[in-house]
Amino acid sequence: MVAEPSAAILATVKGLVVDQAAGKVIDALRQRDVRPILLKGASFARWLYGDGGARPYSDVDLLVAPDQQATASEVLAGLGYVLRCAEAAHGEQADHATNWDRPGSPTIDLHNTMSARLGVGPLRCWEVVSAQARPAVVGGIPAEVLAPEALALHVVLHAEVGKTKTLDDLGRALTRLSPSDWQRTMELAEALDALPAFGIGLRLHAEGEAMAAALGVPDDPTVELMLQASSTATLARPFEEVARARGIRGKASLVIRELIPTPSFVRLWFPPARRSRLGLVAGYLYRLVWVPWHAPRGLQSWRRARRAVAAGRSVTATPPGGHPPSPTTTTQQARRGS
Repeated sequence: MVAEPSAAILATVKGLVVDQAAGKVIDALRQRDVRPILLKGASFARWLYGDGGARPYSDVDLLVAPDQQATASEVLAGLGYVLRCAEAAHGEQADHATNWDRPGSPTIDLHNTMSARLGVGPLRCWEVVSAQARPAVVGGIPAEVLAPEALALHVVLHAEVGKTKTLDDLGRALTRLSPSDWQRTMELAEALDALPAFGIGLRLHAEGEAMAAALGVPDDPTVELMLQASSTATLARPFEEVARARGIRGKASLVIRELIPTPSFVRLWFPPARRSRLGLVAGYLYRLVWVPWHAPRGLQSWRRARRAVAAGRSVTATPPGGHPPSPTTTTQQARRGS
């Protein structure tokens, strides 16, 4: 009887498939004089899991300069990729990247900035990050990846309570860089106006909390950043939006929009709605059940985040090798069910 391949082997094979797709896209972009920088994928796996550990990844994240976004989109379309939910209105999907799909291929996330948690705009992000990019080979193709300090910043900004993979990444990054390297990472966070988010992310791990204290990283959380730093609850961010809205009419409008969003939002949130009108109707019906079901937990988590900010403290740290005992934050993208 032939033994089934281990999870590590499957992750490695899947990573190779993703790398091949990334290499083809990078090569096609370069042929059109577009300069892409790989944000994660193979660069994460090699840097953080070079000891033989498996770091699964399933899509390709590429950062491209703002003035080359249109050309990059043309290249992806020419390769057979289709922009996901092209009709989505502003604010209905992430502003920092667009998602491109092709049957049988990994999704390509075309970024105009490294992270939604930066305070600077796409142009400044590109100027800072591209100046530090390093050469690499991805899928047999010459490519560029983030410098170690930028990789570390990316790890910290995307660490989330409830997402084991991101916390494992953070724990490994803390062992890879020296205190002086982390000092440079903090300086990069300052240059990108991401110091508050950097502080919150770093403190998600006990060793990171100690590093933050040693570096003197300010602990100045905001509700918005706290909402971005956890995936342990859903439907929490809308409560903050309602709290900030002015007047009964403004608040009621947000509640109605949450229950009955636009068709483009439903297609983005509920994949079967993209296939047919019947799927769209099913999406609306499901939304009317999903929102009330998740709202109590979202409200509870939002209140925790508000209390934490009022107390001037950040999120609960994760002990080395462990997971947070209880969440104190809520997720930014929970309203989409992701």
